[in-house]
Amino acid sequence: MTVRAFKLSHSYPYESTAFLINSNKNFILYLGDTGADTIEKTHNLYQLWQYCSPLIKAKKLKAIFIEVSFDNEQPEKLLFGHLTPHLLMNEMSVLSNLCGSKNLKDVTLVITHIKPSERGEQLIKQELQDENKQGLKFIFPRQGQLLHF
Repeated sequence: MTVRAFKLSHSYPYESTAFLINSNKNFILYLGDTGADTIEKTHNLYQLWQYCSPLIKAKKLKAIFIEVSFDNEQPEKLLFGHLTPHLLMNEMSVLSNLCGSKNLKDVTLVITHIKPSERGEQLIKQELQDENKQGLKFIFPRQGQLLHF
């Protein structure tokens, strides 16, 4: 198993990390806390998507673990380096443009780091489904749940 680290933005001036894990030429991508490039005024996610798009085209990237911490009503100035469903889907459009929408459908998106709130998880699930025009696969993992890709 090998791991490659990539810099992510987590509300200026802080940074976070994405890990691309390779096991027998099969990959998963795990992103720590990250803000969208448009909000963070960086190109960190774009550079990550550029690196990963050939792996998606080759059917080697099996899953992306990515956070969606807040629902779409969270004001941008209060995101503190996190994503909303809308921002995630914008990033997935960027990735889709690089690797092809048909190819991206083969990658499972594991949604992590949902902040606790009264309707947080249910609302985020609904907002993701409402914006999922690309037909992407989402998993909302539970502690102790075994995932297969």
